[in-house]
Amino acid sequence: MHTRAESSMPALAGLYRRAAGQALADAARRRTRPAELPDERLVVEGHRIPERALRRWQAEIGPVDPASVPSVLVHTQVFGAAMALMAEPDFPLPLPGMVHLTNAVEHRRPAAAGEALDVTARAVGLVPHHAGTAVDLHVAVREAGEPDDAPAAWEGVSRYLARGVHLAPLRPERPERAEFTPPAPTAQWTFDGGAGRRYAEVSGDWNPIHLSALSARAFGQRRAIAHGMLLAARMLDRREPGAAAFGEGFGWDVEFHAPVVLPARVAVRYEAAADGSTRVSAWDPRRGRPHLDGRIRHARP
Repeated sequence: MHTRAESSMPALAGLYRRAAGQALADAARRRTRPAELPDERLVVEGHRIPERALRRWQAEIGPVDPASVPSVLVHTQVFGAAMALMAEPDFPLPLPGMVHLTNAVEHRRPAAAGEALDVTARAVGLVPHHAGTAVDLHVAVREAGEPDDAPAAWEGVSRYLARGVHLAPLRPERPERAEFTPPAPTAQWTFDGGAGRRYAEVSGDWNPIHLSALSARAFGQRRAIAHGMLLAARMLDRREPGAAAFGEGFGWDVEFHAPVVLPARVAVRYEAAADGSTRVSAWDPRRGRPHLDGRIRHARP
């Protein structure tokens, strides 16, 4: 596998602009993208999560402990490495308009603001989907200087879907939608029409489907939709262990269903499971359509 090194974390806004330009050029020239993932990983050494990122997070999302940065904030500060792979011309799927499907994260040790971190990203698989093709992106975060085979302090796999791009000859059938009966809610999230733009300021994720009705319609959405990681951040808000209580770490998973169309109110239920985890459901209280299923796997005492 070829290793590409970057001296600093690639900025998401610049990557989106570059990818959008590439998509337009591909359409004009009728260029066909490769059908396979490049055999490459991207490494950023000595990356530090800046204090300004914590201030923005606290203003928009919730409290921040600089000694134990929220897990989704770690994601936003390191995912530029994965996005840089997706923005390349030889990546088989176009980045603009991609839809977030799932996340699975293991957060083993606290990440502190200002701490030097080594970040490694790679695309680990293309997944046929009834609506197109999905890709899994793996990102690992270690303390600076740790060997690649050391357990990562934070690592996550994110799955994104490129609608309408079918690379495999066989297309999976659309799965039957499971019947959903809304349970009694234990919480509610409220998002106004500008939530996508404000979260883009926090995260650097300027995907057009989140910013306005006009930009979202250009990529197949009727109105702007909430970032998946904004929903994940709300799911985890005030439910992560602090640095002193981290123990052996924790983990979380989320699967996204119907998008949250902005503005929106979202009904939520947190429920303790028999295995000690917390199960999370979020849905549209008017239509009864599920938005996400999540799980928070708590740190051991």
